[in-house]
Amino acid sequence: MDTVEVKGCIRVPNKKGASRKLRAAGSIPIVCYGRHVDTISATINPADLVKAISTAYGPNQIITLVIDDNGKEIRRDVMVKSVQRDPVSRRILHADLYAIDADRKVLVKVPLRLDGKAAGVGLGGKLRSAARDVVISCLPKDIPTEVVFDVTPMGLKDRAQISAVPRPAGCEFVFSSDFLVAEIIPPRS
Repeated sequence: MDTVEVKGCIRVPNKKGASRKLRAAGSIPIVCYGRHVDTISATINPADLVKAISTAYGPNQIITLVIDDNGKEIRRDVMVKSVQRDPVSRRILHADLYAIDADRKVLVKVPLRLDGKAAGVGLGGKLRSAARDVVISCLPKDIPTEVVFDVTPMGLKDRAQISAVPRPAGCEFVFSSDFLVAEIIPPRS
């Protein structure tokens, strides 16, 4: 996975008024934290963040955050932990970024795509998707853009559980119960 670089400047955490002034000036406040690293409060251009998470990986995109700390450069590989948006305009107001470690597994939510035409659909059944995404544990370099499940062999009344979905290389599914992913609903008589 390629990383996307986002540049910013250090900021002194203040009250709400300072954040409003930052937003009016075209920047947003962010907080970057992680395991065994100091927490950084900074400002970035919201367009840069939107561009970074608009890739195929979405919010799972690894971002190289470059912060200017009064002439000293701080670089961290981060992932978006949460984004606060304006409820009406959907503009980004604030972002929390989590510093990742290249050799430590992360938990990410990845879209699940059902591929193919099920045999049961050809017999009049209807394919029902029961899950839109799955939670995966993997190293940051192994994060897939999506998980694909082939439904072609599924007949009428067949059900597929998460345990039947093939795992991408280097990834493990994280689930507490073997939940339903897809099923073929027979036609009503």
